[in-house]
Amino acid sequence: MGFAKASILLAICAFTLNATCLANDVFECDENECQFELQRTGLSEDANSTKFQLTVENGLVSVSFAQSVLFNIPASLFADGNGMKIDKLDASASNVLAIDSRTFANASALEYLNLQQNYITELQNNVFGNATKLISIELQNNKIADIGESSFQGLAKLDKLQLSFNRLGSLPRKLFAGLRRLNKLYLAHNGIIELPDRLFEDLSELTVLDLSYNDIKKLTGNTFVDLPQLNTLELQHNRITTVEDNTFSMPNLTHLDLSNNRLKHLPKKLIRHTVALLELVLSNNSVDHLDRDLFENVCYLETLKLDHNKLRSLDGALFRTLGKLEYLYLENNNLRQIVPGTFDNLKKLRELNLMNNGLTSIDGGLFLNLRFVTYLRLDRNKIRNVTKGSLGGLVRLKQLNLDQNKIKTIDSEIFCQHQLLRTLSLKGNKLTRIAPETFNCLLELFDLDLSSNRLENISLSVESLRELDLSNNRLRKLSDDAFLKMNSLHTLNMDNNLLDVVPSVITKLPNLKMLSLKNNNINSTALDGHAEKLWLLRLSNNAINHIIFKSYPNLIKLYLDGNRIKAIPENTFSQTRKLNVLDLAENQLTGPLEESFFNYNINELRLDGNPLGHITNTSFAGLDRFVEVLSLKNTNLSDLGDNPFHHIDIMKKLDLSGNSLSKIGTNLRGTYYLRELHVSDNRVSIQELSLISKDLRTVSISAIDVVVPDNLLENVTLNQLHLIGSQFSGLPTDFFQTNKEYLTDLTISNNKEFTKLPANFFKDLSELERLTLANNSLVTLEPGVFDPLVLLQLMNISNNPLKTLDTKLFNKTTRLTTLILRNVNVTHLPLGIFDSLVDLVTLDLGGNQISSLPNGIFRKQYPLESISLEGNAIEQLDPAVFEGVSRLKKIDLSHNKISTIHPQLFANLLQIDELDLGYNKFVSFDLTATGFQNALSSLTLDGNGLTSLKISPTLEILSADDNQLSTIEVNQAKESPSVLTQLSAERNRFTNFDCFVQFKALTDLHLSFNKFTELDTGAISSQLQALRELSVSDSHVQRVKTDGINEQDALTYLDISNNNLTSLELDAFGKFSSLKIFVFGGNRFETFSISDLLAAFEDLESIGLEGTQWKCDFLRTLDTPMRASFIGEWLKK
Repeated sequence: MGFAKASILLAICAFTLNATCLANDVFECDENECQFELQRTGLSEDANSTKFQLTVENGLVSVSFAQSVLFNIPASLFADGNGMKIDKLDASASNVLAIDSRTFANASALEYLNLQQNYITELQNNVFGNATKLISIELQNNKIADIGESSFQGLAKLDKLQLSFNRLGSLPRKLFAGLRRLNKLYLAHNGIIELPDRLFEDLSELTVLDLSYNDIKKLTGNTFVDLPQLNTLELQHNRITTVEDNTFSMPNLTHLDLSNNRLKHLPKKLIRHTVALLELVLSNNSVDHLDRDLFENVCYLETLKLDHNKLRSLDGALFRTLGKLEYLYLENNNLRQIVPGTFDNLKKLRELNLMNNGLTSIDGGLFLNLRFVTYLRLDRNKIRNVTKGSLGGLVRLKQLNLDQNKIKTIDSEIFCQHQLLRTLSLKGNKLTRIAPETFNCLLELFDLDLSSNRLENISLSVESLRELDLSNNRLRKLSDDAFLKMNSLHTLNMDNNLLDVVPSVITKLPNLKMLSLKNNNINSTALDGHAEKLWLLRLSNNAINHIIFKSYPNLIKLYLDGNRIKAIPENTFSQTRKLNVLDLAENQLTGPLEESFFNYNINELRLDGNPLGHITNTSFAGLDRFVEVLSLKNTNLSDLGDNPFHHIDIMKKLDLSGNSLSKIGTNLRGTYYLRELHVSDNRVSIQELSLISKDLRTVSISAIDVVVPDNLLENVTLNQLHLIGSQFSGLPTDFFQTNKEYLTDLTISNNKEFTKLPANFFKDLSELERLTLANNSLVTLEPGVFDPLVLLQLMNISNNPLKTLDTKLFNKTTRLTTLILRNVNVTHLPLGIFDSLVDLVTLDLGGNQISSLPNGIFRKQYPLESISLEGNAIEQLDPAVFEGVSRLKKIDLSHNKISTIHPQLFANLLQIDELDLGYNKFVSFDLTATGFQNALSSLTLDGNGLTSLKISPTLEILSADDNQLSTIEVNQAKESPSVLTQLSAERNRFTNFDCFVQFKALTDLHLSFNKFTELDTGAISSQLQALRELSVSDSHVQRVKTDGINEQDALTYLDISNNNLTSLELDAFGKFSSLKIFVFGGNRFETFSISDLLAAFEDLESIGLEGTQWKCDFLRTLDTPMRASFIGEWLKK
């Protein structure tokens, strides 16, 4: 590539335009590829006075302005005959603000134009002038909100148009008129709400159309007319609720993605004329039914994704024409049963996913004709039995997932017809025993997961097995024949069992490389024999007090954290010469640990949480000169002595946080290559950092009174500096001078003497990306103080007594994406203060004293997704205050003084997902009377004075604790039932369950501290079949109503504690047969039958007994059966 050169007389201006030399600037390039780097300093400069002399003898010229600062593209670029030479122009990421109507007047040869990642806000009519040869225009990642209907007029040769990640909102009806050769059109991430009929009718050559991530609600039969060549249509992540028949009548369409929309119903003729379709994606909608003829004409379909919908059944003839289907995804629906024969015509199917549906059976020859399926997922269902014929037909199966079902036994011959199986998971079932021969016929099985079952012993002999997971079982010891002939096994996980020794049987596994034994009861690392190839051993959180490693000669990584080790005997690690990582954190080791680490390969050593007390110059003398990480957090160190690390020449990270050190500097002399130093939460006085290491990149210091010397940063080049708890009122003018090109992350917090930022404080920090100034005593911020921070992305100035903020404070920090202004005592926000923050995504204004917001305050924050105004004094919000922030998803207005909201307040927020109005002054609230009722997913109304509440059927999460409610209304109908899944209404005035059983989709219901008197298990079990958690503690319940009670196998958590029940009525509660946690203490019974309890709930893991003064004799009767059944006691938080 040829770099442009200024003429000899004007060499001083070669790459920088400025006020003194702009008028005479001349750039020359005599090659076919020219790169110009222009750095304009102000909008007033006339870039058109710049001359470009392109003198290449042959061929066309490619010009690049990438990474320049242009503001606009000089029309002079195409002057003097250059327009007939330039065929490619790249001005991406060049700070272009606008395209002048004159710019491309002479660009007659231009074919490729790249203007992505700029700040262009509009495209005028005929903006591309005479650039009629343009083939590709890239305008993605700009700020385009206005676009003229004739913007692309005359571009008859245009093949690719990229407009994604702009702010178009709407598109003029004739925008694409005349673009008959356009092949690819990208309009994703634009906030488009509606597509005019026949918008694309001139695009007869279009093959790819991307409309994903917009706000489109409806598609009609006229939306995609006259697109005969279209083969890819992306419509995912919109808000589509309605699609008319024949919308997709495009004869060559092969890929259609409608995932992540709001479709409930699919018309019978939706894809009747889409005969070439190969892939159809309908994932993440709310479809509950599919017409049996929906796929009648798409006989070439290869991939069909129907996952994450609400399908309750499949017609047996639904897939009858899909003989070429290879991939079918049906996971996360409500398919309790599938009729045998449903899949019979899918004879080329390779992958089938039925995960998380609620299937209870797979018998009857369901998979009989699926001879080519290699991948089958049946996990997270309710399958109890898998018999010899259950998987019949799956002769080529390679991966089978049966995790988290209710399987108790496995037929020993069940897998023998699936000899190609490589991965098998039975995790999270109820297996208590597996016959030794069960997997013997699986000659290619590599990966077997039997974790989270109830196995008390194991005996396997699968010669091909490489990875075995037995974690979360009940293994106490392993017999010598546990792993016969398993010479290929290299990874074994036995975490969370009851082992008290390292099993000697592992010595019979000649290729074992990784062994995990975390969370057992092991007290020693001793092993009878040798594990020759073991290189990773995890023994965290055991009861080890004795360590010896002669049996593990090739260990590389050893984790012993969370044990009871008090000392390290001499030469403990002398025989593990390859040891690289050693974790001894959270043990009981005391210092100085001299002559404990004679191992020259350790490069990561962690001793955090040990009561070392002190270390000396010989504590780490046995380590190699190269230790990458040494962590000594929370080890009670008060003094490092002279220089305990002098033996270690190369150390990248040293963590001394959480100690009582008072001095850092000369005692670290010699750690020449240290890159990260953490001394947070000490009492440290820091000396010159260059005494420690000139390679330091990260320094983190926090203490009550850190003293920061003026020359702290001399001779070091930091990327990150965190000074927490420092005590200074100011820093020298040139404090950051030596780090001006390097520092990207700066924290100065918890400094009560820091009251003012001088105007030039950040003058040398133009590369800074993250700034935290929280918890200081700043009382004012002068306009311009942040101006040098042009690359800043995150700013946190919370917890400072500022009171006022200047309108121009953030004028230059245009790249901010996160701004946190919590607890800065401001009472109002001046209009325009955020206008320059056009990339802002998160804004936190919580904990202030703001009483009102001026209209237009967020007018430039189009990308804003989250705003917190929690803890202010807002009483009323104008309905127009959030105009312009249509991407807003999360709003927190809790802890204000709002009593009403205007129905149109959030009406333009099409993506609003979470709204918190807790702890305001609402007496009644009607979500259906607002303009955002169908957009909102989560609503919080805790701590108001609500006596009346009405919600929309589309709401998914509701929290209304601490009110005075006795009922909740929902505006639902048969065709639009409520989708509420989580409801918390604790501390209210409910007396019955009538209003709750109308929410059929509930999975979590928390109703503690109400006034029920009667617990209606009949209504709950029959009406709330999906309910997983129910809390009704402290609610005056005296009796249990069982009328109409049914089996309900979804509930896993039930809290009926602190009520007035006189007995544990297992006849009623036993209907909730899948309970894992049952909390019932604090009632009026003093005994219960533990045997009946265990018989009723075979999945039980914990019981809650708090609140009752149980007699000691009775508690002793519980001990043995609870231990035998591995039942723990549940303690409330």
